[in-house]
Order: sequence, then structure tokens, then C-alpha cells
Amino acid sequence: MPQGSASVGSLLPHYVSGWCAGMINVTVTFPINKVIFRQQIHGLPFRQAFRQVSKEGPLLLYRGLGPPLCQKSLQICLMYGLFNTCYNTFPSYDNTKRIVLAACLAGTIEALVATPFERGQSLLQTPAFHGKIKNTLDLRHHLVTVKQWYRGLGAILFRNTTTNSLFFLSRDPLSRQLNKFDPPKLLSDFICGACLGALNSTLIYPVNVVKSYQQKQISTKNQSLFTSCKMVLKERNYKVRKLYLGVQLNFSRSLISWGIINATYEFLIHRLSKSSRQYY
Repeated sequence: MPQGSASVGSLLPHYVSGWCAGMINVTVTFPINKVIFRQQIHGLPFRQAFRQVSKEGPLLLYRGLGPPLCQKSLQICLMYGLFNTCYNTFPSYDNTKRIVLAACLAGTIEALVATPFERGQSLLQTPAFHGKIKNTLDLRHHLVTVKQWYRGLGAILFRNTTTNSLFFLSRDPLSRQLNKFDPPKLLSDFICGACLGALNSTLIYPVNVVKSYQQKQISTKNQSLFTSCKMVLKERNYKVRKLYLGVQLNFSRSLISWGIINATYEFLIHRLSKSSRQYY
């Protein structure tokens, strides 16, 4: 098939592989993510956040799994699928421009789809709402307008477009460097995804902190990303290092998470299509 002209059938495996990778990843890493979330919204050190989650018991450990399971699997499905679709839509652009444009378009659509899921996850994981919001379906009684569901959209747009661009710009160059050591392909794909995911999540971590701050509230007025950032800094005595509480665990989780995602995606795409990608 000529570069830049991909059929629907040839692109579908990218969506399926991404969806499966997202499902596996969320199931494995959800408990870790819950501890990180507590650190983000309360500014707690790791041990205190871990004890808080542990005391709630196993029944509440996976409370809130529904939204991220739907959101993350759909998000990864769209990230890989839409990237390949958009990349093949602009054959006249040079390679770097195509990657950035495709990554940003994919990230924008991801944000529009995923923001309500992230909003629901944030509320379900916030201790203040444990007695008020029963489950995922009960969210509809508390978030009654589209604007309420899309609180935090600006932060998610910025995060997605930035991390998608960095990921797809760096993935193949890093993979080529790793292949010089001739490791097993599954291991190479895991290391590649782990390194890029951990780096991206660390760089963008303060944006996620602000996003969590925005989404943990219901009754307060919507605030811009800049205003929310100032409020978070004020709450933490204007100490930037406190925006990074939880970053160590987040780094470790991202190593595992993105290693699983990239390795699973590559493993499946090689079996669902004749070539690993429709680009390059």
C-alpha cells in the first residue's frame, strides 16, 4: 500500500490493539494510581496516602475502576488508532510535521472523549464523596450539566497534545537504538514504552495535579487552568516541590504502565496486521 493511503481495514488493528493494551494496563496499575491520586489532591507523603488507602480495605480498593477502565482503554485505542489515521491523512507534509499534527489531533479527540471519564474517576476516588456518590451510575445525579462533566478539559488538552507529540516523535528513534543491543522484541518494546511514558508523566505531572484539583470539586465555580494553578500553589505555601508530591510513585507506575501498553500494542499489532505500523 502506498504511504499515506491506508484503508479502514488496515487501520482497524491499531484501534483494537490499543483498546486491549489499555484494558490490561488499567487492571494492573489501578491500586497504584489510587495512592498517587490521594497524594495529588491532599498533598500527602507516600506512606500516609498508602496507609489511608489500606485502611479503607479491599472492597474500596477498586472503587472507581469503571471510569478509568472505560476511559483508559478508549483513550489508548484512540491514541494509537487516531494517530495512524491522521498520519495517513497528510501525505504531503514532511515526517516530523505529520507526526506532531497527527499526535495533536489524536490528543484533542482523546481529551473530548476522556474528560467525563476522568471527572467521574476523580470524584469516586475523593474520600469526601464516599458517602455521597454510591457508584459510577450515581454520578449522573451530581453532575447534571455538560460543563460540570468537562471540568478540567483545558489541562487534559494540554497534557494529551504535549505527551502524544513527545511519545510518537521519540518512540521509533529510541526503538532503533534499543535494537542495536539485539534484545527480545517484547522486552525492547516494554523498555521503549516504559522510558518514554515515565519521562512524559514526570514532565507533565504538575498539570495532572492541577487537573485533579479542578475535578475533585462539584459545587465550586469553574476556574481556568492558570487560576487553578495559582490556587494549588497557594494551598501548598507556594512551594513548587509540593506540586511533585507523588511523582516518585507516579514515575514507577508509568514505567510499568507504559511498558505494558507499548509491549501489548506491538505484540497484538504484529499479529493483527501484516506490518507493525502504517507509517514510516
